[in-house]
Amino acid sequence: MTFKTFLNQSKHSNGQASLARGLFASFMLCLSLGAFAQNYYTGPNSPIHTFGQKFAQAAQVVDSQSRMVFYRTRQSSSVPGAASVYVNGAYHASIIPGGYSQLCMPPGSVELGLKSVEVGTNVKDNLDTITVIRNAGAQTQFFRVQEAGRARQVLQPVQAAEALREIEGAREQTHTISRVVGAVECSINRNPAPAAPQTITLAADALFAFGRSDLAAMSPTGRASLDALVARLRSEYIQLDRMNIIGHADPLGSPGPNERLSIDRANTVQQYLTQSGLGSVRMTSEGRGDREPVALQCGRVATPQAIACHAPNRRVVIDIAGARR
Repeated sequence: MTFKTFLNQSKHSNGQASLARGLFASFMLCLSLGAFAQNYYTGPNSPIHTFGQKFAQAAQVVDSQSRMVFYRTRQSSSVPGAASVYVNGAYHASIIPGGYSQLCMPPGSVELGLKSVEVGTNVKDNLDTITVIRNAGAQTQFFRVQEAGRARQVLQPVQAAEALREIEGAREQTHTISRVVGAVECSINRNPAPAAPQTITLAADALFAFGRSDLAAMSPTGRASLDALVARLRSEYIQLDRMNIIGHADPLGSPGPNERLSIDRANTVQQYLTQSGLGSVRMTSEGRGDREPVALQCGRVATPQAIACHAPNRRVVIDIAGARR
């Protein structure tokens, strides 16, 4: 008997009709919930918003907090499903490839656990791995979900410079709620202590071919050293206020060409750093020719021995000011 027939047969009885309407409404509600649940978990237009905002440069948290950032690259693991992170035995988040999650807590010892979970399979009782770490105040630590063989995964500590390269473009996991006791909302330190200016010296011979200053003359070693510098600055500094790039030449040859060479080299280094992700930093450049040598006992005639002796004078110096982590 269909619900429609049941309703027709019961129209002369208010009690039976009310019961029928109630049963019919319940039946339709079950069907609707079933369809919604199927779409909720598996449909192509699922209303579950797994990902939130893209990762942004992690500013320093206040001294009373320590931050942990857990992330999973699309290349670091072939284990299917999500990687569930546990902190001090409590569930924090489930991370899928391309996602990240962060957690702030008071400084101290923390037990990190990881469990691989695949939809449709039995959930394991035990964690795959457990690691104990110690967090310091105002510190941010990065942990990558990494495959460890036999369908197991671990939380691998990663240096900030490497993590910032890998996590770029990752999106925050927003579909779960952390159950970690003691977790707090991350508070950014709005007034970090100013750092003393830092000076970095790069050998011009490692950056450029001898007597050259253009970008095309920059050696692979020179490009690699500048790339390493960019990564270092991004990991060490919360904020870069300014950078002044100073080119120096050796005293071999005439002062005029040496002045021009030092200016051009400083300009080229500034151009490279700007194109390598530091474009928002206020940068200036200048050349000081051969007026500030550091090797003073070398000859003034361009012999092979004098050229080698003057190598320390051919340099690019970068003065950096900003707030460090």
